[in-house]
Amino acid sequence: MVSPTSQQTRVFEWMKNHLPTKHSITLSDVTSKYTVINVVGPKAKHLLSELCDEDINLHPFSYKRTDIGYASDVKLMGFTHTGEPGYCLYIPSEYALHVYQKIMTLGKDYNARDVGMFTQRYMRIEKFIPFWAEDLNSVTTPFESGSAYRVKLDKNYFIGKAALQRQKDQGVQKRLVMFVAEDLDPDTDVWLWGSEPIYRNDQFVGTITSAGYGFTMKKLIGLGYIRHPDGLNVTNDFVTEGVYTLDVAGHRFNASAHIYPPMSSVQVARPYVPQVVTKIIG
Repeated sequence: MVSPTSQQTRVFEWMKNHLPTKHSITLSDVTSKYTVINVVGPKAKHLLSELCDEDINLHPFSYKRTDIGYASDVKLMGFTHTGEPGYCLYIPSEYALHVYQKIMTLGKDYNARDVGMFTQRYMRIEKFIPFWAEDLNSVTTPFESGSAYRVKLDKNYFIGKAALQRQKDQGVQKRLVMFVAEDLDPDTDVWLWGSEPIYRNDQFVGTITSAGYGFTMKKLIGLGYIRHPDGLNVTNDFVTEGVYTLDVAGHRFNASAHIYPPMSSVQVARPYVPQVVTKIIG
């Protein structure tokens, strides 16, 4: 099982506490055996195809074992943290530097370059991808965070099924919403950073949980949970029919609210995200 770095301890402890009591399964943390490199961008497949001697067409969230640049047993996963096309490479640590050098050497023909964690976080935000420990935690649910489509309630049983079925039937009292700061000038105004108050029709309804710059929209974007001032359910109509402002360092800025990523950020994203190699040591 693969876990994001920021959830490693939590996931390990949760799994350990839910193992069968008959000790038929053992649990080991093998993090130190692997280094993770993300290859992200519209030409990621072409770049890796030159280093791999087999088909690397993968369905999202699937993976295969392959050799890359003569390094064996690399786990190639069809997934990135940015919403852009690309791959996560789980490389045995003894081969990591070799694979990285191969990618960057060949990547000169693709204009590949290193980027940092903040670049990844900003790239994901205008696609409305929540971030763990800020937008998501151990008590938020998929129905509150806009990920209900990932829940398969037709399964016979899983932990939390009854609570999620209740939320589907009865609605939710908080909802993760994407806010685009419409009149905040990134060159002169204080940026959104998190914890800024959200006002709907001049009533306080929540706070920003994470924020970043949207490269394709060229505006500051924040994600945050809102609640109904009267304790009622937060419906789609409640979200979209309000007039919103964000309080940033004591100044109010107008914001548009979205329950789905704006089409401009989805349609225009690819040209603004060049072929990029992101190096992450995990």
